[in-house]
Amino acid sequence: MRVRLPRRSLLAAAPALLLSGRGAAAAQPLETVRDWRTGNAALGPPALDSGRLYFCGTRTAGCVSPGTGTPLWERPHGLPGPAVFRPRLQGDRVVVGGRAGIACLGREDGRELWRHVARIQTGVPAVDPDTVVFGDGHEIVARDLQSGAERWRFAAIPDTLASYAPCISGGRVFAGPGDGVLYCLDLATGRRVWAQERRGLWQYLRQIHAADGILVAGSYKEQLFGIAPDDGSILWQFVAGNFINSHHLAGDLACLWSPTGWIYAIDILSGAVRWRHQTTDYRPGGGDWASLMAELTSRAGLLYTLDMDDTLRLLDLASGDLRGQGRVPGRVRHAVLPVGDRRVVFPMTDGSLRMTRMPFAR
Repeated sequence: MRVRLPRRSLLAAAPALLLSGRGAAAAQPLETVRDWRTGNAALGPPALDSGRLYFCGTRTAGCVSPGTGTPLWERPHGLPGPAVFRPRLQGDRVVVGGRAGIACLGREDGRELWRHVARIQTGVPAVDPDTVVFGDGHEIVARDLQSGAERWRFAAIPDTLASYAPCISGGRVFAGPGDGVLYCLDLATGRRVWAQERRGLWQYLRQIHAADGILVAGSYKEQLFGIAPDDGSILWQFVAGNFINSHHLAGDLACLWSPTGWIYAIDILSGAVRWRHQTTDYRPGGGDWASLMAELTSRAGLLYTLDMDDTLRLLDLASGDLRGQGRVPGRVRHAVLPVGDRRVVFPMTDGSLRMTRMPFAR
C-alpha cells in the first residue's frame, strides 16, 4: 500500500485543517528548575532510566538525579572522540559512544568495563540484555554486553557506512547499512537470514523500530516504510512530500515531521494518516514554527516537539491538538527529554543540562 500526499495539497493549507497551535500567542518562557554543569563543551541527547538522567559529551559521561544539584557520578569517557549518541541503558550497564568508538560503563559509578575503538567509523548502537550491535564502517559488529568480547562481524558492501542503529527483535538483527539493502541477521551468529535489495527506494534506512509484528523504518528521502520482519517485504509506504526527520514510535503510531510543514501520526499497521498538525504554511504573517531537527518524543499521551527557535510544543497523541507551549530559556542543543511531573530536560549549547517545568503539561 502506498500513501502519497501531493506536495501542492500539503502546502495549500486549507483553513479547515489548521489546528490551534499556529495562531497561538507567542510562547512564554519555561520555568528553570535546575541546571547541572558538566565537564563537556557540548552534550549529546540525554537518557532517562529508573528515575535517573544519563549524559555524555565531548569529554565525560555522567549520571544525575532530578532531585539533586550535583551529579551522582561523572567520569572522563576516554574515547578518542566525542560521545554524541544518546546513552543506552541495559541492566547494570551504560553504553555511550560516537563516531570514534563505543564504551560500556557501570551504571552505578561510571567506571569503564570495556571499549571498542572504531576501525573506520562507529554507528549508533542497539542494545539488548546480552548484546551490543552497531556499525563500524561497512560492517555490522556484535559484542557481548558483559565482557565486550566480539561475537561476530557481518560485512556489507565496502565504502559504505553503517551509521544508523540496527534493530534487535525476536532473536534477529535488522540493519540497513548504506548499500541499499535491508539485512536480517541471526543475533547469536551473525548469519544472514534474508536480504532485500531496494536501491531504487533507499540507500540506507534510519530509525528501524519493531512493534506489533512489523518493522517501521524511514529513508533519508521522503518515505516511511512498514516492513514484514519475516521476509523484508514492504507492507506499506507513506510519502511525505519531502525528507523525513527521524520518526518516533508511540504505541501503534509513528510520528514524524516533514519540511512540507506538517507533523504526521501514521498508523503503523496500515500506513494510514491518523492525524496531522500543521506547523508551517510558508505564507507571511502566520504563526509558523521553526524547523524541527530534535527527535520527537512522547510521554503520558503527549508528543513533545522542539523547534530550532527553542520553542517546546506538546501535542495530544490521540488527536494532534496543541496542549501547551513554552520557550526554553537559553539555547538548546536540539534534544528534548520529558522526565515526569511536568519537568523537561534539555542539553544546552554551553555543555550544561537544564531542567524546566511546563505549567500545563500532565
